[in-house]
Amino acid sequence: MSPPGTFARNVSDDVLDRFYSTPILSGTLAFPGQTHESALATLEVLRDDFKTYHVFVNNIGFHNHASHHVLALYALGASPELIKEAYYGLHVPNLLPSLVSPERITEENFTEHLGDERYYDGYLAFFTEYLQKNSPTGALERFIFSPAYNFTPGLETGGDDLKKHPRMLDRLLAGLLHPFIHVAYGLEFGILGQVAEGLAQTAVHSAAQIEIIPPSYFNKSPTDNISGFLSTFTSTLSLDVDHNHVPPPEKKRPMFAFHRRIRDDPEFKLRDLPNQPGQRYLTVVKQSGGAIHSLVREWTEEWLVGTRSEAEAEIRLKSMVEEVIWGNVIWCSVGGWASRGDSARVTNADFFLAHLVTSAIFLPKLIIKEEALSPSPPPFGRAGALLSFGNRLLLLQTYLAACAGWQISRGNNPLPITDFYAATDEQLQLSGSPRARSQVRAGSARSVSSLGPSSNPWTYIIPSAIQAREEHTPKMMRSLANFAVRWGMCAPGYFGSDNENGNDDDDGRRSLEGIERLDGTLFVRVAGLTLDRLGWVHEGEEFGRWDRDGSPN
Repeated sequence: MSPPGTFARNVSDDVLDRFYSTPILSGTLAFPGQTHESALATLEVLRDDFKTYHVFVNNIGFHNHASHHVLALYALGASPELIKEAYYGLHVPNLLPSLVSPERITEENFTEHLGDERYYDGYLAFFTEYLQKNSPTGALERFIFSPAYNFTPGLETGGDDLKKHPRMLDRLLAGLLHPFIHVAYGLEFGILGQVAEGLAQTAVHSAAQIEIIPPSYFNKSPTDNISGFLSTFTSTLSLDVDHNHVPPPEKKRPMFAFHRRIRDDPEFKLRDLPNQPGQRYLTVVKQSGGAIHSLVREWTEEWLVGTRSEAEAEIRLKSMVEEVIWGNVIWCSVGGWASRGDSARVTNADFFLAHLVTSAIFLPKLIIKEEALSPSPPPFGRAGALLSFGNRLLLLQTYLAACAGWQISRGNNPLPITDFYAATDEQLQLSGSPRARSQVRAGSARSVSSLGPSSNPWTYIIPSAIQAREEHTPKMMRSLANFAVRWGMCAPGYFGSDNENGNDDDDGRRSLEGIERLDGTLFVRVAGLTLDRLGWVHEGEEFGRWDRDGSPN
């Protein structure tokens, strides 16, 4: 139990009822099984976590994942009993009680204690009070994206002065994206307490990514008007914004040139990196962050050049989100399969790159206009639910840069799409665990028809995800299932071919080899292969462990 003096323990029931109230949203993809009772169980444990525990579980910054696990289980249709068991049985024994903040956090001293975990309770109190009077979107616009809460005018950006800049967007994307994930869960499910926790978590993370989140991102005058933003984005675009322009039908052009350049550029073939994963990432950012940032800027300009209307800008931004999501899945899964090594494991289920997939599920809700404006329950509502175009683009740019940094830090593995597809065809032909599939092939399965080509693999995947005694597996499977619903109908060739818009002489636009194979089956292939590595728990297999060794090469 937390000490009696902490803010969260003494928050009024009226505030808690507002911050953790039904109805909560079903999430971006609702599975059968969500009930009023499972919603109440979810809110019960989330309230307890808010009142009782710290955002870190130890003194080296490992994160409290309890709310992430619980919300993923709720979204997948888990029972109230399983939701409570996951929280009280798996998480609570490892959590740290929240501590009384040494000082109250106010508008005046907000920037003085950033990055100090001792002040988590103080920042939680600050954001809880703020969100009682302001919308979550308003809080993000001000405390995450505004220039004032990122870089202070007149201060140098080097030496001791660098530590004095707030750099809140940097903090949001720190810690393997966990503050972003925490806030985004709150926005997805309409839970104000989760948003407050995520913003407080952001405030107590360190900021160490100036190379990929530089001051130049915050030099422009803020504007909610897309036309105004695009016209000042960069002079190289030479945009002629036309409010009456009707965008042509969306054309799928070859994507993933950015990902090929990350893979192939010698700048990103780093050696002698530290062994500790977090330090590996920070070393990559320090050494190659400037080059990553430059590629992200080129990628952005490539997408937005020639935009002539606000409607067209939104269409292009939606396609940019699509590329980032598919690219993260490719980095994690195709790269993981390619780096499985000689140890007989079916894939390298990289624990760190899994976060690129589990975090990507939130991008549509935060960035795509029509999804951000979808109906929300009180106290969210529709009003003020959309970040400005400039800040949605900024979030996508910096998120992509951070993901690229993690990809490089984990070995920047090959991405043989064609070979990956050939190796995972069985995931489409037979359902269930490798043992069950072998029984079907041998004709000894109890019910060949239930496991054979006519079955739906997801009916086997989701139960094993729910029953996994670990939080990242249900999060991973929920993301992949969401993407399968969005893009499962995509046929091979959806993204064109690797040289449709480029050739050997036009290196900047050439895509990944094998993208003509990409189709909507990517996500079920990845889900099945991941469970082959981690265990089909629902079918009696022991749960394994995520891989943390990185590339064996």
